[in-house]
Formats: sequence, C-alpha cells, structure tokens
Amino acid sequence: MTKRIFLTMLIVILLQILLFHYFDGSKADLTGYMIVSGVPISNKFVVLGTWYMFFAGLSFLSLGYLRQYISGYGIYLMIREKSKVKLGFRRIGNLMILISGLSLIQLLFSIVFAYINNVGEAFFYDDFQSFICIAGLYIMSNIVLIFIQMALELHFAEEVSLLLINVYVLFSVTLGGVLLSVQKQTWILYFLIPNFGMYVRVDLPESAGLSPVLAYMVLTVITIILSVLSYIRLKKMDLT
Repeated sequence: MTKRIFLTMLIVILLQILLFHYFDGSKADLTGYMIVSGVPISNKFVVLGTWYMFFAGLSFLSLGYLRQYISGYGIYLMIREKSKVKLGFRRIGNLMILISGLSLIQLLFSIVFAYINNVGEAFFYDDFQSFICIAGLYIMSNIVLIFIQMALELHFAEEVSLLLINVYVLFSVTLGGVLLSVQKQTWILYFLIPNFGMYVRVDLPESAGLSPVLAYMVLTVITIILSVLSYIRLKKMDLT
C-alpha cells in the first residue's frame, strides 16, 4: 500500500471520529465509545453515513487487489512458482493483515480521542471484557466483508463486486435497525454481518440483539466457506 493511500485512510479515520463527536454523544456515541458503538437502532442516517466512511475506504482500497494482481504481475510469478492458488491466498492474507491493521489504528485513535475529550466516556475501563469482545467482532466483520469482496472478484468484474458488497453493507445496517426496533424476525440479523461489530446491536449487556458467541461462530463458518470456494475457483481459473 502506498504512503498516499495510507495517509488517505488516516484522514478518513480522523474525519470519521470528529464527525461522530460533532453529532452529539446521545445520538452517535450511545456507549461512550464512538467507533464500535455503531449506528443507533433508530437508523440515524447522518450517523450511518459517518460510520460507513471507513468501510467505504477499505472497500475502494481493496478494489482489484486480488483479481488484477493474479491476472497481471502475478502471471510472471506463477511461471516461477506454478501455483495460482498459493499466490492468491498469499495476496488475500496480506490484505486481511492490512485490514486488521487499519481497523486497529481506527480503534486506537478512538481510544485516544475519548480519553482526551472525556475520560468518563471511555466505557471500556469499567467493562474491558465487553470491549475486547465487540472490538474483535468489529475487526473480524471488516475482514470477512472484504474477503467476500475478494471472493466475488474471482467471479465478477471488480466494479460489480465493489457495488455488491457496498449495497449489502448499507442494506444490512438499515434492515438491522428496523428488525431490532420492532423485535421481529431478529434471526435474520445473523445474515447481516455489518451489524456484528456494533455495540448497540449486540447483546452486551442489556441489548436484545445479536449473541456475540453466535456472531463469532457465523463469522468463522463464513471464513471457512469463503476459503474453500476461493480455493476451488483459483484452482479452475484460466489466466492465460
């Protein structure tokens, strides 16, 4: 990743944090911890847009990261290594590490901002176990969503994959808020991954939302399925 892209993501992170703070704690920061608090169940669209900024950055950053590589420069490496599967998974692994790193930076910036702005807002001091649980779900959700985008790129054009995953993310957050508001058909939430990393939508501790244990299980199963499907697709792909 170039320094320019990294700097752009840092700007997005800082802007997102400032906007969350600007839109009032009672609306945007229901937990006292901006990033993992997520979007309120009432689906405040200005907050949804602010939350979405970071994922949109990750998604555009990942555009063509796998497909363009293995069908471009990767072809020359395959002449030497003779394994597009190994090359593809190495590329996916590098991207997942990058996504994890950027998500951690985002979380750390939020912690520092919350501490500087108001130490009392840092809820994780009193409930560190919940913080670790939701932070892990948030990072893992980002990884799985980008993995889905990479898997889609093996079947469709990069632009189509980008559109599909972003429409899915926005649809999932909006529908998740509706389901939690009416408390009906909440089992559908386990198919709406972007809700997994939101403190206000996970059962921690009084919300009647997603179960953290089931959420981790769903993300693990999806990761395994995506790995198997990507392996099969990479094995069959003809890049010559």
